Amino acid sequence: MRSALILCLAVAMSACGSEAPSEPAGDAPAKAEAKAAEAGDASIRRRRRPVIKLAARDPNRPKPGEPKRPEDFGNMAKTAEQGVPPQKPGAPPVERIDKYRFRVGTVEVDRQTRTVRVPARLNMKEGILEYFAVSTYGKLHESVLELFAEPSHIHLGLILVGLEPAKYVQDPQVGRKVVKPGSRVRMMVEWESPETKKLTRLSAEDWLYNRKTDSSPKSRSWAFSGSFFYNGQYAADTDRSVVALIPDGTAVIGNVADDGNPYRGDDLGYEVYRERVPPVGTPVAFLIVADSEKKSP
Repeated sequence: MRSALILCLAVAMSACGSEAPSEPAGDAPAKAEAKAAEAGDASIRRRRRPVIKLAARDPNRPKPGEPKRPEDFGNMAKTAEQGVPPQKPGAPPVERIDKYRFRVGTVEVDRQTRTVRVPARLNMKEGILEYFAVSTYGKLHESVLELFAEPSHIHLGLILVGLEPAKYVQDPQVGRKVVKPGSRVRMMVEWESPETKKLTRLSAEDWLYNRKTDSSPKSRSWAFSGSFFYNGQYAADTDRSVVALIPDGTAVIGNVADDGNPYRGDDLGYEVYRERVPPVGTPVAFLIVADSEKKSP
């Protein structure tokens, strides 16, 4: 009997000694998270990061279809001149307004003044730039304007005013190589002042701040580079880039001057000229005008 009692007492003491001391309930989660962080628990680190919601795909964007190759733009321009509405899926909707004017989606085309007018808004008040204009869902964090138009519609509008995109060949040594430069254009911005209600028009360059010269660049010609096609899709429609300030083969219009990349030096590239631009969100008409003496078609 005595030996049995001693054995029971020993078992009870052993069980008590193996039990860990309790801790306040509030401290347990914090200590667990700290230990997990020290151990490199990826799930804890992910929870600390802000959730970034990607913009939903615009339901109004054209479905994959026309154009699928460079020749399709020329064919669509001829069809538009004849006043025949496009029939193929994804083809830019073209409406003839009068003798000289067309509407391609939201883009207005005037063949008499050789002007393409695109609806837009002021997208940035300050910051460094790689683009002057991109379409919605493009690289808006580094573009002066957000354009409310498809890049392929702008491309077709430029063809309708008699301009030609650059022509390329595939060189095994250097890749895509220009064999014929694209037509030159000038760009302007037009908006109504909220205070004075007056319409103001400036060259696009007036809204650019050159970090090296500490001023705006002089008004210049820009190249209708025309983007390219990849797997039967127009690259600018996918990438949403319309006017590039840095070398970018996907953009519809390119900068003929090399002003450098602002991410590679404090005196390179451009920023928004914040003292000259209107408030963010201001409706703007973006004008692309043929820069040549060629007569209207």
